[in-house]
Amino acid sequence: MIAKKKLITCIVPEANALKGAKGLREKYNLQTINHHFARGVGKSSPLVARGIGEKTEKVVLSVTVDAKIADEVFGFLFVEADIDRPQGGLIYMNTVRIAGGELITSE
Repeated sequence: MIAKKKLITCIVPEANALKGAKGLREKYNLQTINHHFARGVGKSSPLVARGIGEKTEKVVLSVTVDAKIADEVFGFLFVEADIDRPQGGLIYMNTVRIAGGELITSE
């Protein structure tokens, strides 16, 4: 039997990630939420004209949920983590299949 899950990943500023994670725990009782920091250079700053990007630090927040509630959780995170505004972040979802203890991801 294959259990269908969805992996939701969002890349947002730290404060928004904490707000989103807290909301997931409170509303959906999700306790297993993975997060880590990422650093990069963005091209959406005034310095882009000089060829210099702005160094930023973001949080990558990932959560695996049952496929039945994935769209609802995706929408919740989209609003709760303030991704629904300009430069608010990025969110995407992948299908994950778990069969016999093996984790199989597909796009």
